[in-house]
Amino acid sequence: MTTNFSAAELLRLVIAVPGVRGIEPGLGSTLKVIGSRMMQARFGVIVESGSSQATIEVGIDGSRPVKDIVRDIQETVIRSLSQSQQHDEEHSNSKTLESISSDDDNTPQVRVRVQSLL
Repeated sequence: MTTNFSAAELLRLVIAVPGVRGIEPGLGSTLKVIGSRMMQARFGVIVESGSSQATIEVGIDGSRPVKDIVRDIQETVIRSLSQSQQHDEEHSNSKTLESISSDDDNTPQVRVRVQSLL
């Protein structure tokens, strides 16, 4: 992950997805945020330090099918984290553009937890 991409920015992107009512943190993520091993965290939005994993906890409305909302959240977060990660790696000159596009280990993984459905 990147230090330039904050959990607050990620939060704004997630709540802009149609069908998302808001971020709703669960007990498990709240305890993780309190711990110091998180790189970027806000209650309900966690980007794990040292890995390409993010957990997003949301409340959704019934305006669209749940699977469509979850898919859109995952695509939005993956796209944003990938662009940010690529930008950081280009500036650090640690990889070429060819190795960035072919490196599947750095593809972000996004877990979406639906906390409530109204």
